[in-house]
Amino acid sequence: MISGIRQCSRHLGRFHPLGSYVGMRRRWMSSSMESLSDDERLELEKDIKMFAQKPQKQVKLEDLMAFKQPVEDAALLRNGEEVLHDIAVRLAHRLDALRYLDYLIVLNPSISQIYSLYYNSFRVMRSTDPPNTVEENAKFVQVLDHLVESHSNTIPVLAKGFYEARRYISTTDSAKFLDTHLRARIGTRLIASHHIALTNPIGDNFIGTVQMNCRPSFVLNESAAFVGDICDMKYGTVPQLVIDQGADIEIPYVPVHMEYVFTELLKNSFRAVVENGTHNIPVQATIIRTGQGVMVRIRDRGGGIPPPMEKEIFGFAFSTFDEGEGDGFSTLNSPPGGGGSSIAGLGYGLPLSRAYAEFFGGKLQVQTYHGWGTDVYVTLRSPFYANKL
Repeated sequence: MISGIRQCSRHLGRFHPLGSYVGMRRRWMSSSMESLSDDERLELEKDIKMFAQKPQKQVKLEDLMAFKQPVEDAALLRNGEEVLHDIAVRLAHRLDALRYLDYLIVLNPSISQIYSLYYNSFRVMRSTDPPNTVEENAKFVQVLDHLVESHSNTIPVLAKGFYEARRYISTTDSAKFLDTHLRARIGTRLIASHHIALTNPIGDNFIGTVQMNCRPSFVLNESAAFVGDICDMKYGTVPQLVIDQGADIEIPYVPVHMEYVFTELLKNSFRAVVENGTHNIPVQATIIRTGQGVMVRIRDRGGGIPPPMEKEIFGFAFSTFDEGEGDGFSTLNSPPGGGGSSIAGLGYGLPLSRAYAEFFGGKLQVQTYHGWGTDVYVTLRSPFYANKL
């Protein structure tokens, strides 16, 4: 039986093979800018300007959970109309931001590729009518599926582009742009995937992409197994994870978001204890219920982070990976929808983890003790418990 987290991951695209991505992207990109007439281009430019001036709607966990089960057709169609509008707004904002980059940066082939993808995605959204029937909604879901799939590899491509163009943009400006872009990508992807999952339910315990009984302990164990396999391939040893408290705690949450955060943190912890020679000491996870959800502490005895590096761990240019790192651990840096692509050495893991943790109002904090180890505290906010307590 496929677990709920993997079912949800499939809706978000993480487990699609790269070959599927390539084929889908080619079909999505076949409607290129060059095929536009002058009038069509002018009209599209007006739309981009208009939608870029509209505010982006915040994605709240409460709103995702607001649908009664089973979802009525009328509610589904209303949501489809809202999703179409909200995604167009988000795409226009990102196009506007890309256009404000320095000309030499936009000329970079990777960043130019991302711009073209967003441009054509916006064009598709604007040429799609809101669904008025169940049959039309089914076709709209196919459009959303294509959107999610075509954008599944954008982060590694963007990472490559900014790394190559780093001489033309300051570290501060680069970090600000990337942070905004990656957080926007989380929201756009979730909006689309949620409507897909409302139309084609993942399971009885899901409302769209939200698993109503998501256990952090289960996600931690699945992430540990995944990271452990990579550790075994690279180092020939598998560190252990021990959950010492809170194994039975459940909250409504998007499990794929939780999975990415835990996988990245365990990747860091497992690697640290192996290279520190303390892999015989289990990595500890403690889960406690709070007034707004849960807090998870992940503790390792991996020697901690050297003081000169401590201030840089959430910077997008920071990574402890050496150049030439194999594809083993590099795959762990891929966010949901990344298709397992490599962005090792480009330092996206921890800032992305923090972005996912903060997306619904949570936090990710690091306390490190050089020569001993590191504690990471992940606070996940869930309105179910905030309203219940």
